[in-house]
Amino acid sequence: MFTITDIEAIHEAALSVLESTGVLVQDDEAVALLAARGARVLGRRVWLPEGPVRVALAAAPSAFVLRGRSPERDLVFGEGPTVLGTVSGPAYVLDGDEVRAGRLADVEDVARVAHLSAQIGFQGDAVEPLDVPEDERTRRSTYARLTLSDKSTEWIASTDADLDDDVAINEILWGAGWHSVPRALIVLNTTSPLQLSGENTRLLLRWARLGQPACVTACTMGGTTGPATPAGTLVVQHAEVLAAVVLAQAVREGSPVIYGGVSTLSDLRTGMATFGTAEFAGMAEATVGLARLCGLPVRAGAAVTDAHVPDAQAMLESALCLGGGMRAGADFILQGAGVLSSFNVASLEKLVMDDELAAMLRAELEPAGADAERLAVDVIDDVGPAGGYLGAGHTRRHARDRLRPSFLMRDALEKWQAGGGEDLRAAAQREVARRLEEHVPPDDLDAVARRQLADYCLR
Repeated sequence: MFTITDIEAIHEAALSVLESTGVLVQDDEAVALLAARGARVLGRRVWLPEGPVRVALAAAPSAFVLRGRSPERDLVFGEGPTVLGTVSGPAYVLDGDEVRAGRLADVEDVARVAHLSAQIGFQGDAVEPLDVPEDERTRRSTYARLTLSDKSTEWIASTDADLDDDVAINEILWGAGWHSVPRALIVLNTTSPLQLSGENTRLLLRWARLGQPACVTACTMGGTTGPATPAGTLVVQHAEVLAAVVLAQAVREGSPVIYGGVSTLSDLRTGMATFGTAEFAGMAEATVGLARLCGLPVRAGAAVTDAHVPDAQAMLESALCLGGGMRAGADFILQGAGVLSSFNVASLEKLVMDDELAAMLRAELEPAGADAERLAVDVIDDVGPAGGYLGAGHTRRHARDRLRPSFLMRDALEKWQAGGGEDLRAAAQREVARRLEEHVPPDDLDAVARRQLADYCLR
């Protein structure tokens, strides 16, 4: 656990690294923009003094509203409850007991199941549909998410062509002035240690010019792409994200940026990054502290596990890592439902399990209150010693206060045994089947928009 003093020390250390060590920025336009902001430049290596960093942090908004397809679908980043997003981008899917390549049908099923969730407000990229030609995947996946749910979605940004598609599709949805308010969130990654790649830098510049939000995320791996200590790893993470924030504000002041950190430690016996760990959860909490110190909305935590099936290990680790982010007050948790195998495998069973976990965490974090009605002193006095509360009016008023799980087992042992002794995974499979059967696509898109979407995305 990091104290406030620790967080401040990490922040100061990162500022020192930016000024004394610098970062590699693999794009000439970006280097020129940073030089104009007061950075010292040699080739593509950029040294940032503290002044430009503080100016950028003052310009970046501490909160913003991502406009949805209806006011009820607006999402607030920086104020209010955590925005939970689905699994995003693995190439593999757990299908029964088999791990196989992702398909477009999996993207569609994730959208259907998440659409019926009261906890999930944001659709991640779901799954890489390897059964679709590579040059069509982004458009077809986007079409599936847009037509099967009206929740905000992750806009894919791996290449300039992806952003061309994002702009064109948003124009179909909203018209030429679609970018007058934040509507389309992309996720861009830094490259540890201390690099901003040319491709992601170009994408950040383009999106910032449109005033659209980017979640700039560092995934520094302690011992391989960062120091072997959590604090040192966070220094590298923090320096990378701060450099990207300066760049976004250099191209357009006030451009919304979400500070993203999903750093972890590598297992130095194997060199592999491990995510379902106490260190990941602790660094997620520290990431929230660092972003709050900078006045930025923050992405931290995930329902991540190193387990390969949705078993006890998977849920133990997900409870730790999702809970770490939510309890710390993360504004955004992408990969918040449906993740297995260190972000490499998607699972619908795990998605509904994580959905239930998120509901319990939200209920835990909801202020319980201790006003006169909740303290119930008068009720205690009326009932008195050795009395019973079941028939009291106060009990009837509060009978529905507690969270009621959608499919977790709450029956007595005998009833559970009589029903076949179903375990959590079997119950989750039943819940997935129910949601897929009950899903009804949204009807808010008019016929013209639907036709134009189909013509563009399915060509």
